[in-house]
Amino acid sequence: MSEALLTLGFAIVTASILALSAVAFTLEYGVTNVANISHGEILTVGAYAAYLMHQRTGSAIAAAIAAALAGGLVALVMYSTLIGPFIRFGATPTVVFIATLGMSFVIQNVLVIFFGAANVAYSIDPGAPQHLGPFLLTPLAEETVVSAAAITIALYVIISRTKFGKALRAVSQNRELARITGINATRVAAATFFLAGIIAGYAGFVLAETVGTFDPYFGFRFFLITLTAAVAGGLGRAFGTVVGAVMVGIILEFASGYISSSYNLAFAFAILAVVILVRPRGLFTNARRTVFE
Repeated sequence: MSEALLTLGFAIVTASILALSAVAFTLEYGVTNVANISHGEILTVGAYAAYLMHQRTGSAIAAAIAAALAGGLVALVMYSTLIGPFIRFGATPTVVFIATLGMSFVIQNVLVIFFGAANVAYSIDPGAPQHLGPFLLTPLAEETVVSAAAITIALYVIISRTKFGKALRAVSQNRELARITGINATRVAAATFFLAGIIAGYAGFVLAETVGTFDPYFGFRFFLITLTAAVAGGLGRAFGTVVGAVMVGIILEFASGYISSSYNLAFAFAILAVVILVRPRGLFTNARRTVFE
């Protein structure tokens, strides 16, 4: 089996996790028009919730559920106590951006107080690598890819086929007009943050599983890569973000495999800079497309 195919297999796993984190971030952005810098901490909280649950139960499924619920609750609290009130009081996106950065540092330090700054790891057996077509993946990696695809499909159905999805699109396109038509924009935004938090919390769990160890800062470090994928696909455009995440994930994995993984953040910065210079609206968007297409 060629090294390129092995790397591509790893890249698909990385891209799947990145897609979950990036689409959750772009959902948050879509209903608030604010970049939530504390998004990475939702992943971190999800990872720690899964860690505690797995220690108690030994069940990976229970750990995944705990991660998703913890992520959803943390995201809901972020919106209800900080982001939502700032928006209602007329704060500019820049002010809210800075406030979420402060929240990020607060959550990091709370996690350090409770868990310490040292790395921890799950004791989940990933299973023996096995051939899947041209790729060599562990059962855990296969489950990660399948679950990411299933979540993406479920999200598509929610956004495009449900009453909540219609309200979400209306709020993201014009918050004031949506409110005039009878849509409770605050409630829709809160529900969207909860949904995004569920996805991000689960992403934190599978990311921590894949990396092997994690600490209170690991979600914050992953945020730049998440932001790169979201910008590449088009901020606020969920399905363009998925494509952007796949592209960025594959590029970073090949760069790690053939150069060094220690340069991942530098590669992410470079991709982000190029995208902003060439297509600031995103590689997969145009002026006619609406939010969440």
